[in-house]
Amino acid sequence: MEPARPTSRTDDTSESRQEIIRAAAEVFMEFGYAASTIDAVADRLGATKGRIYHYYRSKAELYFDVQIAAMERLLAEIEPLARAEGSPAEKLRRMGLRHTEILLIDSATQKVAVQGLEKNLLAAKAARHVKTLRQIVRMRDEYEQLFAEVIDQGIRAGVFIDLPPRLATKPFFGTLNWVTVWFSPRKLQRPEDLTAIATTLTDYALRGILKEPLP
Repeated sequence: MEPARPTSRTDDTSESRQEIIRAAAEVFMEFGYAASTIDAVADRLGATKGRIYHYYRSKAELYFDVQIAAMERLLAEIEPLARAEGSPAEKLRRMGLRHTEILLIDSATQKVAVQGLEKNLLAAKAARHVKTLRQIVRMRDEYEQLFAEVIDQGIRAGVFIDLPPRLATKPFFGTLNWVTVWFSPRKLQRPEDLTAIATTLTDYALRGILKEPLP
C-alpha cells in the first residue's frame, strides 16, 4: 500500500492564494528568506498586507507553502510518467525532461524549492514548524524515490551503471537542477527554446548513468 500523500494549505485552490504563492516565490528567489518581508510580497502583488495575512500568519508559513506548492506540482506531473509503460531509459528520459521543463517554466517557485530550507530558518523555526518541515522532507523523499525506482529497474536490466539507486539520483538531479542557478527567464522566451534546453540537459544527465551511449 502506498503511503498517504500529506495534505497542505495549498490544497486550497483559491486563485488569490496561488497568486500570493507565486509573488512570494519571486521575492524569496530574488532576496532570500532572511531579507524577504510580507511587505515586499504585498508590493509585488500590488495589494495590502491584509490580503496576505488573511491566509498566512507569518513569513515562514508562506515560505513553506512555496516549497509545498513546488513539490506538489512535481509529484503530480512526474509520478504518472514513472508508473507508465516503457523501458527504464525511456521513462527516466521522459521524467527528467518534464522535471527540467517545470524548473524552467515555473522558475521562481522551483528555484526556491531547489535551494532548499535555509539553515537560519531551520534553526529559528524548527520547533514551531516541525510538522510542516517533516512533511516537506517526506515529499522530497517520495519524489526522489520515483527516480530511484526507475533507475533501479534500469540497473537490474543492465542498462544503467551499477550504483545504489539513491546514490545515482544525486548526479542526475544535480545536472538538471543546476539550471535554477544559471537560467534567467525572459518575457519573450519561446516554449520551444525551453524544451530545447530541457532536452539537452536531460540527455546529458542520462548519458552519465547509461552503460551504453545514446543512439
